[in-house]
Amino acid sequence: MVDKPDGKKKISIKINGEKTEYEEDIRVHDWKIGKAETAAGEEKLEDTGFDWNLADETPQPPKEYKKINYVSGKKKKNKKSFKNPFHDSINLIMSIIGAVVVGAVLGFGTLKVITNTDGEAAPAATLQDETSAGMTEGNESAGAVKLKELSTAILQGGVFSTKESLAAMQDTLTSKGISSASVEKDGQWFLLLGVSADVETAKLLGEDMKGDGVDVYAKDFQLGAKEIKASNNEKAFLEKANGLYAILAEESSNGVLSGKGNESAAGSIEPVLKEIEAIDVKGEPIVKMKESIVNAAKQSISLESSADAEKVQGDLLGYLETYSSLQ
Repeated sequence: MVDKPDGKKKISIKINGEKTEYEEDIRVHDWKIGKAETAAGEEKLEDTGFDWNLADETPQPPKEYKKINYVSGKKKKNKKSFKNPFHDSINLIMSIIGAVVVGAVLGFGTLKVITNTDGEAAPAATLQDETSAGMTEGNESAGAVKLKELSTAILQGGVFSTKESLAAMQDTLTSKGISSASVEKDGQWFLLLGVSADVETAKLLGEDMKGDGVDVYAKDFQLGAKEIKASNNEKAFLEKANGLYAILAEESSNGVLSGKGNESAAGSIEPVLKEIEAIDVKGEPIVKMKESIVNAAKQSISLESSADAEKVQGDLLGYLETYSSLQ
């Protein structure tokens, strides 16, 4: 540092080998002068003052107002009320009583149903009597009954277009002691002279008749299924009687050829005969059929000759004739 005569000081600094000189003025601050300047500034502020100018804008109301319900934070004082100390106990007791009542009602109802179902059951003998009574009452209310097809082997004496011409032929055969039946089928009248369980046995029967000057033809014959008006009893009779017919046709045709009965067959005929005799029927055609099948069964049981067997054949022909006319 170099002092100069005018009182200023110079500073010499070397930067990258080059010498540079700077002059520095030393300022002396008088704090009294500063205080005077500050007081003058405050005085000036008091004289002039400061006006705040705010924008004169009128606030606009919001476009939409919504009502807001505020909940008061103040808690209402609960009024003191008397609490029944037995309230819970009463509710419990009432619930128990209700449960007991409901259980008793349900138990009584169940007991009554069981009593009505089991306690009033009729003994077996009574049930059988009621069944018989029901079958008897069934005769009074006839309804539609479907009959199955009835198949048999026959001796055919001819086919006629009218019943009158067939009746004339029957009169001739009756004079010779030959039983016959007329059956209408498919618009024609068939003259039947005998029945059998099979065609071979029917052919053997036909050989005997040819010796009496009667032309016959052995064949299978069917009476188709049909619906008739009958009671429940009559339906039961027809089902049993048709089954018995097949047995009697076989036994009677063999009896004609052999001249004797079959004791073993008689044992199977008797039980069915008793069942049929116990069935009460009212319709006139079915009453006639019952009479024919019962007579044929009784004769078969006591069959001892060819003549007895021919009587059985006559009753079976009458059964077929009436059966074909059922409506």
